[in-house]
Amino acid sequence: MGGDTGVWDDDFMGRELSSEFLTKYILANDHIKVLNVNSPWGAGKTFFLQRWKEELSKKHVCVMFNAWETDFSAEPLLALITCIEQQTKDGLDITATEAGRRAVDLTTKVLKKAAPLIAKGLMKKYFGVELEQLLGKGGDNDGADGVQKLVSTLIEDQSKTTQHVEEFKQAVIERLNMAAEDKGLNVPAFIFIDELDRCRPTYAIELLERIKHFFELKDCKFIIASDSAQLAHSIRAVYGQGFSSENYLRRFFDAEFSLDNSNLWGFIRGNLPSVDSYEMGLYVDGRQVEIIGASGRRSVVRADALTLKATKVYSENCLLMVALCNAFNVQLREILSYMRQIKACCDFVEGKVHFFCLAILVFSRAKGIEFYQDITTGDWGAAVTRQLDPKGLKYKVHAKFALVNIADLISFNVGLMRGRTPDRNMDEAHWQTHILDSYEKPPILSVYKSLVDMAHQLS
Repeated sequence: MGGDTGVWDDDFMGRELSSEFLTKYILANDHIKVLNVNSPWGAGKTFFLQRWKEELSKKHVCVMFNAWETDFSAEPLLALITCIEQQTKDGLDITATEAGRRAVDLTTKVLKKAAPLIAKGLMKKYFGVELEQLLGKGGDNDGADGVQKLVSTLIEDQSKTTQHVEEFKQAVIERLNMAAEDKGLNVPAFIFIDELDRCRPTYAIELLERIKHFFELKDCKFIIASDSAQLAHSIRAVYGQGFSSENYLRRFFDAEFSLDNSNLWGFIRGNLPSVDSYEMGLYVDGRQVEIIGASGRRSVVRADALTLKATKVYSENCLLMVALCNAFNVQLREILSYMRQIKACCDFVEGKVHFFCLAILVFSRAKGIEFYQDITTGDWGAAVTRQLDPKGLKYKVHAKFALVNIADLISFNVGLMRGRTPDRNMDEAHWQTHILDSYEKPPILSVYKSLVDMAHQLS
């Protein structure tokens, strides 16, 4: 792997290996024209596409098209070809090579070949320039006459426009190949499309239609990032709830790849800020220990699956963050936001903080005002077990005297913030008294809540 390039220096989820795997897969299979990178919002699709594009740009012409940023456009084909024009032209030294000099003519050639596919007047409305002004006098004579004749008309009846479509495709290929030749790069070209699932449903559908009908090209590959479930929901909003949107999407994608976010350890360790905090005395290295309870009863405590995944290189705060992320079932983008909020709270406090208590409040505030009210003023134990992810709550942390499930650990710390203390004479409370003693002083809800409320306003 190209670990010395710097492109993947902040890759804590093993995305570099995924990019290498997918690149070889696409290049080895000619029939793969459109690959869908499918993951929920906030799962790291943009990070993945940006780094992958940067790495691939060393050997191939690459274009990054943010669909959401062009969502205002009435015609996605126009927005897409404009993006291709701009990004393949940038950096070309038109006097260096013959290929570069020919690119000057091809700059307008693609748009001229696209003119019959674009409604006249849209250029001025959305890009601030007349089509004739861009193409030259008489350059748009073949263009559609009026907004009524949109590209969708051509899709419905391509028998009348086959020649125009083929000429347009050829112009695109020439444009991409000239850019590759000028820079000494290989074919095919890669066009990355991000944020598709954030677009208006009609715009997302139209963009997929344009790619299907006008960009099925030999030397052009598309990588589209989307949340397929959300995209399918958007399509049903247009065509009706009974519409089979999943099957509809399959006609656009030749293959699908889902990002794996199951292992959060590296990501959290790489991004978690260092703060001065009280520790609970949890074991994070999967050890097995013998304990003696308050009554003198001996027992052996073995590490749980969550702790076994950690090693000594992970801090207690890292372990607790992983536990909370599993319980609250959050995505990478949300985790980064929560970390910034926790750090902001810690920066305000002079001295040590109760990291886990602050983290619980930050996660709870983001989950919704009703859950937050249950945690701070209502029945917090019921809220935790009823509203958090059962799969996440099944994990346990290895306390000094017991294996403690996440639900109990959260409930205990919320109780401490709300003034409840453990009965030191009870065996089952032995781990609780250990944590309370480790804290040196109990957390105060009113102080932490005011900080979390302000930190929640950070974007």
